[in-house]
Amino acid sequence: MAAAESEAEAQQLISRLGKQLKASKTCPNKDSLVKLLKEAVIALGKFKQLKSLNSVIQPLSDSLVKHGMLQHKDKDIRILVATCFCEIIRVLAPDPGFSDDVFRDIFKLLQSIFAETGDYKSPYFSRRVKLLETVAKLNFCVLMLDVGCEDLILKMFKIFFSAVREQHPQSVINAMSSIMARILEDKLEEKDLEPLIFQEKFSEPLLDVILQNLLKESKGGSGGFARLAVSVIQNCNEKLERCICTFLRSCILNRESIGSELKEWYHDILYEIFQSAPQMLVSVIPSLSHELLTDQVDVRIKALNLLRKCFSLPGHKIAEEYHNLFMDFLNRFTDKSAEVRLCALSCGKALYANNPSGTGSSQILTELESRLLDFDDRVRMQAVSIVCDVSRLQIGSVTNELISQVADRLRDKKVSVRKKALQKLLELYQDYCTKCVGDIKMHFEQIPCKILMLCYDKDCKEFRPQSLEYVLAEDLFPVSLSVEERTNHWIFLSSLFTPLHVKALNAILSQKRRLRNALQAYLHLRVNEEEIGSDEMERNTKALFKKMSALFPDPAEAEECFYELNQINDDDIFKMLADLINVGDALSTRDNLLRKIGDQSPLFEFLRLLSSKCLLNIFSSRHVSYILDHLTFDTSVRHTKLDYSPLLLLSAIISAFPSLLRSSEEKFRQLLADKDIPFNEQLIQFLAKEGSNISIRLSDCYNFLERVRLEGTQAEAKLAVSAIAALSDSSEQVIVPNLCKTSCTIKKHSEQCLKSSLTTDANKSANLNLTLSKSADASRIWIEGLQKTSHQEVHSAGTVEVGNESSVDNQHEIHASVISESIMGKERVGSSCDSVATKPALGLNEDFPSCLQERDMNMTYNSNTDKVAKLSTANHKKANLAKENKDKGEASDVEHQQMRASTHYSNDGENSSVHSKRETSGACDSDCEGNSLKKTKFFAEEIPLAENTKKIRRSKVAASKAINVNKDMIAWRTRRQKV
Repeated sequence: MAAAESEAEAQQLISRLGKQLKASKTCPNKDSLVKLLKEAVIALGKFKQLKSLNSVIQPLSDSLVKHGMLQHKDKDIRILVATCFCEIIRVLAPDPGFSDDVFRDIFKLLQSIFAETGDYKSPYFSRRVKLLETVAKLNFCVLMLDVGCEDLILKMFKIFFSAVREQHPQSVINAMSSIMARILEDKLEEKDLEPLIFQEKFSEPLLDVILQNLLKESKGGSGGFARLAVSVIQNCNEKLERCICTFLRSCILNRESIGSELKEWYHDILYEIFQSAPQMLVSVIPSLSHELLTDQVDVRIKALNLLRKCFSLPGHKIAEEYHNLFMDFLNRFTDKSAEVRLCALSCGKALYANNPSGTGSSQILTELESRLLDFDDRVRMQAVSIVCDVSRLQIGSVTNELISQVADRLRDKKVSVRKKALQKLLELYQDYCTKCVGDIKMHFEQIPCKILMLCYDKDCKEFRPQSLEYVLAEDLFPVSLSVEERTNHWIFLSSLFTPLHVKALNAILSQKRRLRNALQAYLHLRVNEEEIGSDEMERNTKALFKKMSALFPDPAEAEECFYELNQINDDDIFKMLADLINVGDALSTRDNLLRKIGDQSPLFEFLRLLSSKCLLNIFSSRHVSYILDHLTFDTSVRHTKLDYSPLLLLSAIISAFPSLLRSSEEKFRQLLADKDIPFNEQLIQFLAKEGSNISIRLSDCYNFLERVRLEGTQAEAKLAVSAIAALSDSSEQVIVPNLCKTSCTIKKHSEQCLKSSLTTDANKSANLNLTLSKSADASRIWIEGLQKTSHQEVHSAGTVEVGNESSVDNQHEIHASVISESIMGKERVGSSCDSVATKPALGLNEDFPSCLQERDMNMTYNSNTDKVAKLSTANHKKANLAKENKDKGEASDVEHQQMRASTHYSNDGENSSVHSKRETSGACDSDCEGNSLKKTKFFAEEIPLAENTKKIRRSKVAASKAINVNKDMIAWRTRRQKV
């Protein structure tokens, strides 16, 4: 009842307003008109759709047209008038009774208001949006098709795309797209599949307007036009979908038959539609196989680029949904055109990255692997880059063999491929180190090994040790990786090293050491410049600059920079360089140096590289400490193949920089004291090789080495003596008397060895003979080691100290050229990267004191005569026992045979016995010597050898001759025992 009364009041109000405006001969003023129109809008909103209300509304509508309200310039009035006509059309639909001209004016008014919706900050924005939503809801824009307003429709489409903004709410986008979609649908019903041209005079089709704005986003435009175009396409019906698909298929199969300019951009259109409405293109995507198989290279490339972008879209599974197209795509990896193969590689990367575990991923990896051996270097570079990139997506998803093949490209015949492989493999290894902390994977650890082998690449300066030093220091590990984790990687890497890897690493570390020493010598020259003559200063400086510049990737440029650096008069810069060498791990000093020189200076890059080479940034004392901790406390390494590889790494580090062991001596001593560690032989070999260069005293590890010398194998005994010799200095020569006492003990064992030859226990005799031989070899090595040590001390007496302080590393560089490798029985041969020349080992008779050798001869002769006398007495006793026990049969026969053999040995082999004991008994104490001299008288009565004794004492018999005689004696005894 109330609604009816309200509607009746509204009718009365509309009639009164219509009569009032009709009676007015002129347009009322703005205030009166705005008040009147607001009342009319409220009243019209209460009406329902009734054709009978035409008589009530017509006076008002005629008055609005009469006074030119449709062309009014005021924004308030124009919005109110447009709202009134929208309500009138709603109430009187479907035929409001307006003429075509009035309809055109109404649509023009609406379009002008819609064009102002772009100003989303205007106070009228909400009223304009409400009017737009009303028009979209009522769908009366389709009336423009009935009254021949196709030009206005085209204009309205353009207005919508120009007015839409990214900031507009979705309701605005939905209203605009609803209006355009409805118009397109109605037009398609009238002219099936011909929505592109409405009339001949309007040559620009509506569909072109939508597709052109769809492309603007792909061309880098800004705004909401792409959102609007996508919304229109998503809201279109099946007829519009068929129209779009027909257009795209025509562009793919017969592009020349299309008259629209959009045919040049159909790939972009297809991609934009595929993003928003992929279901529309089910019949279009398979047609791309035609382009993949065409003879035109540019067409194949465009098709592959389209597939690459489609493959990159998440959630889409082209490989599963379009299998035939996917197989045609895989064939493009072997296309005859290199450009096509490059595009195929990019597509493969996009497909694999989108779904690494999806269908076709394994086939993609297979094709990528085949392109690593492509005959075109550009394709190989792209394949290397893509394999590394997809490996970084998910560490471990790529097979070990594929990673190894990528690493093999470091040996490619093209330098460009090697450079790209080095760059991408370093990125991959850094990513692996970051993501797999504590989880070491062997196929990734092969990467640094392959990088080290680049040191042998002579045709590219980027791969020489001068450049690879910076790679190992700055690029191999991520900056955030801790020293402990870096050490773990190095320890595992050392287990994969071959002699070539060790040589390459030694070359890199050696050149860093040589540069540090040469730079320190140069700084010393600058400090003492006043004491040195100008000519000598210039000559020495030139030599040092030439030496240091050879350690840079570009020696000529580096030498020029050294001369420029020499012209600088700022002493602070050279003091900072000295601090870099003395402190070692001085990162803050390096930063201060670069900050002081300034990044605008022409020497900035040179000093950055020089300071990096001066730092101990590949290995530091913390690395050494962690390696020792790993060897001492990690019990897992004691039963694996990593047994001695960390020790090899430790040896390489300490060989180059012995000072790095200074803070870890206690850990090293603990390592020596651990009896459970199975690589004692390697530890002793390390001491024998580097003992003269490390800060460990012989007294700290003498007991361990002495035990090994006595209880270990022959090889371990040799190494122990070499280690003692290497660790000995002038203050610790008190060890010699202990060795002499030990030699006396060995002499007693040798007597037991000779007596045991008369027993039936052949095995015991052989073991004692082996002990005799081992002791002789150990003594020889001890003597040679002492000679080497003494010569090193004499040579090191001429060391020139720099700045009144000579570091351990510098002494090692200058003096440690002779390193014993006693297991091989020969001196170390210098490699191409060694900085000092090796010196041949000294023989026994060259510089050893003659008095010591004469005492050795006397004691050897006396001890051996004593043994022969005892043997003669023992033989007589055994002969008497044999006669008394004739009834014992076979036992007696055996005993007589042993007696005869022993007697033959004591008579015929006495000279051999004398020579065989000279080496083992040369260090007896005074008591042993006295006893031997007493027994010599008895022996001389039975076997006069005075003349021979005098000759032996006058000559200096080499220790090697005694060893050879001893070996002959052992061989003879072995043959006799077999008989």
